Amino acid sequence: MKIVLDTNVLVSAFISKQGQPAAVLDLAVTLPEIELILSEPILDEFKNVISRREVRERLDYSTKQIDQFVTTIRDASATVKVRSDFKVIKEDPKDNFIVSTAVDGEAEFLVSGDKHLQRLKRFKKVRIVSPRTMLRIISDRFEELVMSKDLE
Repeated sequence: MKIVLDTNVLVSAFISKQGQPAAVLDLAVTLPEIELILSEPILDEFKNVISRREVRERLDYSTKQIDQFVTTIRDASATVKVRSDFKVIKEDPKDNFIVSTAVDGEAEFLVSGDKHLQRLKRFKKVRIVSPRTMLRIISDRFEELVMSKDLE
């Protein structure tokens, strides 16, 4: 299963390690049956958001820690080169690269907390879901693996 995580899901995973975005990221990087697909634009946006002074101060992350986060996420994912330039998100056109990443990476799912992306529901072969829905899909599809991970 190939999944793309929107920047907001990545940022949320680092803000609250107990939330659904963190659970999705954890499963995506630990279950070999899931391939996390990202792109340099997603990684750049993640770094920019988490590097904002108000975020850094609130979370008490140093610049070095942020660089390590980005490197860790890059190493745990397949980074695709975004070649497509879809114009499907009218409400927030700067998020079109997220959809392009999912299509170019041949992802099955795009996980996002953004309502304008979720309203699409599907684009080409990519299903767009919330973190909550993605957790349910992973649990349904890989029940034994998720259960054994919970026991660790």
